[in-house]
Amino acid sequence: MNTPLIDVQGITYTYPAQNTSKGQTHPVAALQDVSLQVQAGEYVALLGHNGSGKSTLARHCNALLIPTSGRVLVAGRDSSDLAQQRAIRDTVGMIFQNPDNQLIATVVEDDVAWALAVRGFSRAMIAERVEEALAAVGISAMRELPPQRLSGGQRQRVAIAGVLALRPRCIIADEATAQLDPLSRAEITALLHDLNRRYGLTIIQVTHFLEEAALAERVVVMEQGRIVMEGPPAQIFADIERLRQLKLAIPEPVELAQRLRNAGLPISREALTVEAIAREIAR
Repeated sequence: MNTPLIDVQGITYTYPAQNTSKGQTHPVAALQDVSLQVQAGEYVALLGHNGSGKSTLARHCNALLIPTSGRVLVAGRDSSDLAQQRAIRDTVGMIFQNPDNQLIATVVEDDVAWALAVRGFSRAMIAERVEEALAAVGISAMRELPPQRLSGGQRQRVAIAGVLALRPRCIIADEATAQLDPLSRAEITALLHDLNRRYGLTIIQVTHFLEEAALAERVVVMEQGRIVMEGPPAQIFADIERLRQLKLAIPEPVELAQRLRNAGLPISREALTVEAIAREIAR
């Protein structure tokens, strides 16, 4: 197998103790001996309920957090090396749950251009990359609009375009659909898959929605700071009871497929969407 783009090697991470109005809180162990390899071009879903450690792990993949022990290599660069952290963050871009936290300009195209300008790119290069990024996420017509006039899904596209303009090799979407309505959520997930297919971008989608995880190539399930399940979606979703124990809501199509199999219909374990189940029945 090729050298992983992201290589997480036995990391532990403990959030430091904090002073609060009620006194000092104890350190919190958020990750415990976690190892994970992500290959270039993969689409990985990082799945778990709130507090499972998935976002903490994601932030280690682009040096936003540095492990307490163990190490993380991104394209061969050690995330604990301060001199390598800018290159790591250019390699692995990140979008977050609330797009407003990433939007700083008053016009869409200026927002997409901001990170390039900070890095000293020429005006011509900035213009070229902004044009490409806006087109890639389907918002070229909105380039002169203020972000506050856009919908939540459109603002998330602006945030993605700002990351794309840096031409990363990987994008981490950290609960990027959590605040969106179901239609916008599906559209952003479809966009991430399109970027994966068209540009070969590695995608790590951090989510608690199993219907999003079902569309990934590989699913990594976390609980209490550890990886507890890992494999293709069909393998993960075959153990519905285990997923329930992990406090994850089972998508209706997966429940339907299970009921049909229990009734004697030969529904493939790979059929995880309504469309796929319909094709199985039609056969």
